[in-house]
Amino acid sequence: MSMIKNDTAPFNIKQAMSLLTTLILGTVALSGCSGGASANQPQQVSATATATPAPTKTVPVNGEHYSSVQSLKDAFVLAGGICSGYSQTDNVTLAAQSGTCGKGAVLTIYSSVSDRDGVVANMKQFSDMVGMHLLVGENWIINDASVATVQPKLGGTLFTRQAKK
Repeated sequence: MSMIKNDTAPFNIKQAMSLLTTLILGTVALSGCSGGASANQPQQVSATATATPAPTKTVPVNGEHYSSVQSLKDAFVLAGGICSGYSQTDNVTLAAQSGTCGKGAVLTIYSSVSDRDGVVANMKQFSDMVGMHLLVGENWIINDASVATVQPKLGGTLFTRQAKK
């Protein structure tokens, strides 16, 4: 057993560490209680105090769940996507709702993951011929050349492939 000599009594390492831990925890606990104003005293704020930054929203890996294609379109535009001439068409097979941004993006939401994944699988079959630019989220797909630029804000998984010529 290792001993540390003190002027008054010997301590072993375990006792010394236990005492040190107790002192540190006590100091931390007391420092949280000191310096506060009582209920009847106004608090003083230093002129050099800085505002606490607002918490930043983290993007879920699978993106948000959208209840309508309109809300997906709004999020797409907010993330920097271009959507002029928007029209809700609801004509994409397996999609609960779909819409187009003029001749640009096709936006779709799905009732089930299997429907969404079925559409991705079908798109992959033809990607060598026509190319593919998909951003796939929890219950949605955005098909547009700009998906890589909006993905950091929307989340989701990118599926891209250039057409073979």
